[in-house]
Amino acid sequence: MKKIRRKIISGGVLAFCAVFAVTAGARISGKAKDEAVTVSAAVNDSPPVIVLDAGHGAST
Repeated sequence: MKKIRRKIISGGVLAFCAVFAVTAGARISGKAKDEAVTVSAAVNDSPPVIVLDAGHGAST
């Protein structure tokens, strides 16, 4: 009986942590400013910025 009770309690704790993480993520994304850079894979209207490095380091 103790094993079943432990599984139920651990499942409840994990479910609570998952709900807390989703809620925190939603609140943080809601506070983001409009000009913030998106880091998700969503479609963005502006073209990507590509930085080319000339490689003028000291090589031997």
